[in-house]
Amino acid sequence: MIRRGSSDSRTRTSGGRPCAGCGRPIRGGLYCESCLEKFRERAKVQGERMETLKSNALKKFAEDRNEVVILIVNSDERNLSITKIVLERGLTDYKIITANNPLTMINTLVSREINLVVLDADYNGLDMLRRIREDDRFKTLPVMMMSGSTRREIVSDVFSLGVQDYVSKPCAPKDLVGRVNKLITGKDYAAPVAATEKQPVAETPQKASFRILLIDDDIFDLRQEREALKNRLPCEITSAQSAAEGMRLLENNGADLVLVSLDMPFVNGLKFLSLVNNNPKLRSVPVIIMTETRDFAVISEINKSSAAGHVRKPNISENGLGFIESVLRKRR
Repeated sequence: MIRRGSSDSRTRTSGGRPCAGCGRPIRGGLYCESCLEKFRERAKVQGERMETLKSNALKKFAEDRNEVVILIVNSDERNLSITKIVLERGLTDYKIITANNPLTMINTLVSREINLVVLDADYNGLDMLRRIREDDRFKTLPVMMMSGSTRREIVSDVFSLGVQDYVSKPCAPKDLVGRVNKLITGKDYAAPVAATEKQPVAETPQKASFRILLIDDDIFDLRQEREALKNRLPCEITSAQSAAEGMRLLENNGADLVLVSLDMPFVNGLKFLSLVNNNPKLRSVPVIIMTETRDFAVISEINKSSAAGHVRKPNISENGLGFIESVLRKRR
């Protein structure tokens, strides 16, 4: 049986009250000096940890502000995943994030700084582009649009809403990476070379690129034709939107090949061809007619002319590009 007052008697006999930490007798306060020292040390360690966490958080915040962030928006999960993988592999220094619906896209744009948005017109891209441009905060945000459509009204809508680049699908991964990189840096993309790869030994100087004069009065067709040629051939392309402008450029600068649209006002492709043939200085330049028609009579007229041949426009096929390349090679 414990008697009341026994604790008080022990405290009095030991000369003080027990420490709340270790129980040893102390003369005043709640803790002994040893326990207080432990508490001070613990507080010091916790303070250092807090400072480290704070420093790391500030460092990460600064890094987040400096990093380049590309947002891919696509309602089709498969296409979204493929585009993300392509850009992550090609642009390792950039952060690639995704959104698959308009709400997530807007929330992402509001919550963090985005350097470029990549949309796909074939998967609600036009609707998402309109949502971006309707918000005053994002009216100047750089946007790249991808599409497999060649419908003129779609291309017109895209450019009226202000995009920095329009990429026709299918697009090779290297070309897509290069276009994205150029939009952000303003420089052409150079693929990284693995450390284990041996650098090729230069045996002969690289041949100069071909000089092509591209003439088409339709600015949207002209853009697609130029892109197809650039992706396939090492060429320097000069473009004109009328036969008169094209003739002036040809007379002043020359060319290895002329690609001219058949259907142009005032002076069409065949009339332009006759003007070239009547000029002794230019008649040796091969001219290829571009046309959308499948009319046998029209194709027959082109074949009977002095044209080097004809190709379909505006999406020049692989066979058409091969034919253009063969005509250029004969010039060398």
